[in-house]
Amino acid sequence: MKRLCFGIMIGLAFCCTVYAADDGGVQPATMEKYQKVRVQVEALSTAPAVKLAPEAVKDAQKSIAEAQEGLKNGNDKATREAVEKSLLQVTLAGVLAEERAAAEKTAAALKELTALERRLAAILAGKGDTP
Repeated sequence: MKRLCFGIMIGLAFCCTVYAADDGGVQPATMEKYQKVRVQVEALSTAPAVKLAPEAVKDAQKSIAEAQEGLKNGNDKATREAVEKSLLQVTLAGVLAEERAAAEKTAAALKELTALERRLAAILAGKGDTP
């Protein structure tokens, strides 16, 4: 009988521990990741991405706000998911900014190339060099 009571008490303690882990607040690892990603999101406000990929920056800021709400409510799962989403959006903002900057450089180089081709054609046609 003592073993049965002891077993029931252990079982109840285990169930309470599992329940508390699910509903007991945000885990330290989640909190640490949130803090790192929050710093990255804040850094976006001074990065080229704010001009070149503003939609991705806004999405990252929105997601980190959702993570903060999860922290406030003690919801580890919601916080973790919002942090992961925000991290992906930070990466997306950086990649979009790089791609759009490269596209701008390509367009400028193409414009310069077109002007040089016209100039060369004029020289070869004997019309002289007219810059």
